Amino acid sequence: MKNKKIIISIITLIILIIVLIGVIVFGIAKGGNFSFLEKTSTIYDEEFSDIASILVNVKSYDVKIKETNEEKLKVEITGSSKNKDKIKVEQTENKLEIGQKKSIVCIGLCLYDETITIYIPTDYDIKYNHSSSSGSLEVESTIAMGNIKTTSGDITLKGLDNGEVNSTSGNINIDNAKELNVNSTSGDIKVGKVNNITLSATSGNVEITEITNKINGSTTSGDIEINKLAIKENSSLEARSGNIDIGLKNKVFIDAKTNSGNIDIANSNTNPILTITTTSGDITAK
Repeated sequence: MKNKKIIISIITLIILIIVLIGVIVFGIAKGGNFSFLEKTSTIYDEEFSDIASILVNVKSYDVKIKETNEEKLKVEITGSSKNKDKIKVEQTENKLEIGQKKSIVCIGLCLYDETITIYIPTDYDIKYNHSSSSGSLEVESTIAMGNIKTTSGDITLKGLDNGEVNSTSGNINIDNAKELNVNSTSGDIKVGKVNNITLSATSGNVEITEITNKINGSTTSGDIEINKLAIKENSSLEARSGNIDIGLKNKVFIDAKTNSGNIDIANSNTNPILTITTTSGDITAK
């Protein structure tokens, strides 16, 4: 029995060594840096003038956008000093591009935060395009126009006048918007006040504080909750597996259907028309 335990321990140790070697080889092949103690430092700090649009395409960095009272736009990047050559920041006329050349691999005690912070002057109307593989996006200022896509990471926006937001795996949180198109594969969608919105969620709940004009939305698995609905144009909502709960602020004609669930609505003969469909779930609108 004792010899059997020793053999099992040796085999386990060999497997761990093989896995470790594989990770190191993979990291080197991908251009990764390895250190057993990495701390955060500022690896980029520059100012820019006359920027009208920003394109961010990164793999693992978190991105934060903040307002500033300064006249120039500023980009500040923090992380490991060894990864400085993996970030590219370029201005072409009034367009600013920020990209990440290679993935970053760290083995050991990694104490650094990989963050790109963009400080935008308050009088700038920015068109913002964002793509990231693994990293969150947090915007504390209002974006005039945006196209945002993340594979794995949360999206938090203070305001978006007109744009599209897509997330494969992560929550989406937007305070205010005028024209909005939102798509989520796995994650909750939470929106404050919005004028027009089109949304699609595969797995996750949808919560909206107020809609002032129009909505077209669907969920495959998840609830839809709208606190204040004051639509002026015909709208539609669909949930295959989930409940739909709406607080009405104005009179609408509701066409509600469900295969399995209860319907509790305050209907009227007044336009616009709100079409609500669930396959399995309750419908409440009043």
